Amino acid sequence: MSATAGDDSDRWVQIAVRVAPADVELVADALSAFSPAGVAIHPAIRVDEGGEFAYEELPEPSTLAAAVRAPFPEEARRRLEATLAALPLSEAITTVAYIDVDPQDWAEEWKRFYTLQRIGRRLVVHPSWEPYDAAPGEAVVALDPGAAFGTGQHETTRLCLAALEARVHDGDVVLDVGAGSGVLAIAAIKLGARGARALDVDAATVAVARENARRNGVSALLEAAAGSLGDDWPWTDPATDCADVVVANISAPAVIALMPAMAAALRAGGTLIASGFIARDEPAVLERARTSGLVPSPVEREGDWCCLIAHRPAERAAPARSA
Repeated sequence: MSATAGDDSDRWVQIAVRVAPADVELVADALSAFSPAGVAIHPAIRVDEGGEFAYEELPEPSTLAAAVRAPFPEEARRRLEATLAALPLSEAITTVAYIDVDPQDWAEEWKRFYTLQRIGRRLVVHPSWEPYDAAPGEAVVALDPGAAFGTGQHETTRLCLAALEARVHDGDVVLDVGAGSGVLAIAAIKLGARGARALDVDAATVAVARENARRNGVSALLEAAAGSLGDDWPWTDPATDCADVVVANISAPAVIALMPAMAAALRAGGTLIASGFIARDEPAVLERARTSGLVPSPVEREGDWCCLIAHRPAERAAPARSA
């Protein structure tokens, strides 16, 4: 396996992996645990250049790209490669490449693949560098993801956006855990929330979310801070009973680990929207939701990716004990 390390902490290391089509979801889920900036999936495609743009995915290996802040030391690389080697894959991964990437280059790379997205009945997410004339009644988010994850292109982001469009009510307060570009928190405000908080462990990502809030004219309604639930909660008020909707588009291990804290953050009758996990993790996620005192609805899906919708009862019950 090849490796090229970077020394500048302001730079990024891009992790590139070639993966058989049947193994894409498994490997993407594993990579997401290492990469706060998310995972980009580039399938092999054949473009039909006649008439309207169209393409078909080919039964050939896809390239998965994830980014971590430099340096990504040898010990971390060994842990990543051991994690990938332990996956039940249809074809072994033969190469993991580590490539130094300038932050501006990473941001520009997104622009090649980022296009306008329509979610549900009225939500539109579009690149900030492409003008868009909103139709009456549309909730429009202009976004530049920079080095942060969250454009609306990935299945998990679309699932969360659709869930927000269906469940955010006027006057709600929303908490976005692992906010990335801030797209979910900003969309919630555009859909009627009176305020949102955006949390991310990466301070550079928080800066992206703040800039996107400014770009969308919602800075006064969105607080973004570096941190997480639990001991890393960045605000002075408690992280309990503080939100009508909690949304988290993170990895399966993070969803499971943070579930009790996300449940505690919900107000009575509140809703949790959590994605970033695939079908094989669904039983563990549902069980964790139930033992955290939540009532799950049927899981929503796009491809193999899943989105949990769960509700806190109007009267909080004590979390169930696991057997």
